[in-house]
Order: sequence, then structure tokens, then C-alpha cells
Amino acid sequence: MTKKIHPILKAIIPLAKGIAKTFGPNCEVVVHDLSHPKTSIIGIFNNIVTERKIGDGIRDLILKVLPSPNFKEDLLANYRTIPHNGKVIKSTTMLVRDEKDKMIGAICINFDLSSFYKAKNFLEEFTHINHFSLPEDLEGKATKIKINNANIITIFNYLISQTIEEYGVSVDNMVREDKIKIVGFLNKKGAFKIKGAAGWVADRLNISKPTIYNYLDIVRLKKDMRKIEK
Repeated sequence: MTKKIHPILKAIIPLAKGIAKTFGPNCEVVVHDLSHPKTSIIGIFNNIVTERKIGDGIRDLILKVLPSPNFKEDLLANYRTIPHNGKVIKSTTMLVRDEKDKMIGAICINFDLSSFYKAKNFLEEFTHINHFSLPEDLEGKATKIKINNANIITIFNYLISQTIEEYGVSVDNMVREDKIKIVGFLNKKGAFKIKGAAGWVADRLNISKPTIYNYLDIVRLKKDMRKIEK
């Protein structure tokens, strides 16, 4: 005998199908009829995620969702589940009520994060770099850079490039403090005694020329404060 499905739940099934098609095979969408808990699933799309089928019963709603302190306003979003196949899944469950506010069903979205975790691990390994300090110990002697047969602009550009490279952070990822340290190192090298240096450094660090002068003031102030403390 075919069980009768509430009209509201019947109307939700195409919505569930549309969500599953929109977000692809990693996104499973399930519609439950809570009047038949043991065979609650009346619609399921992209079921390769949890490998369940129509006619299977509800589990997480009773065991995880309803008892959760985070379950509010008929919704529990973005909780973690691990089915029997070992996949790591981000789940969201929403209850469905009828016109008399009676709980009649639920719609569950289960997103398989397994491939994303693999991509995350790959990107972490691929983007890992060793971070080195500036090529000058603040209490030691400055590193000498020698380039034969080069004009002053070539030497200066090399000095900036080497400083950024050895600092270990790309300009795009540098924060204000990183750029102040770079300016401080170049200042100790006497780089800003060269005419036009502020403009060249500003271009390389993607900041304005006035900002370079502001950073120089900060560097010199810190230097003066260290002298006073001594």
C-alpha cells in the first residue's frame, strides 16, 4: 500500500531536487515524512553521499538534531556527521510544519567535504614556505651585498628584491608591520640616501610615497627610543 504524503511535503520534493542539482553530486538533499519514522525518507537526491535510499528511516534528527542546544527555530545548521562510509559531511536540518504548526517533516542537506579536505591539505602542503628573518641581525653586522658592473638603480632594485625574498612573505600578503620592517632594513642600509628611493620602495611595496615617509618616521622613532632606554 502506498503511503499518503502530506501536500506540503510533496511540494517540497521538487525544491529538494533543485537544490541538489544546483550544488552538484557532493550535495545530498533528503525529505523526511515524520509520520513514518522507520521509513521516513520520501525523497533523496545525490544519495551517493550517505548511500541511503527512499524508505530508509530517520536517524540524526532523533539522535543529534532535536537534543542539540543549538537547535533553534526549527533549524540546526552546519553540524558534522560521519556516516558508515566514513565521509566527513556538513549537514543542515530544517523541520517542516503544517498550517496548524504541527511538525510533519524535515528537509536535510548533507554536503560531502571529503574532496575539499583533500584540496585543503594539498594547498597547505603546496603553499608551505620557510620563513626567514631579515638578512640582518638587528644586533649584528649588516649583510653585505656586492654586485659587480651594475648601476645604482640595478643595485637598489636587487637590494629591495632580496630583502622581500628573504623576509619570506609576498608583498600581497604583507601587513603594515611587515612593510615597516622592510623599510627599517632598507633605511639601515642607507637606501633612502639615494635620490628617488622613497618612490621606488613605495612602488615595490604597493603603498604611497607619503606612507614610506610615515614608516621612516616610525622606524627612526623606535631607534631613538632604544637609545634612550640604553
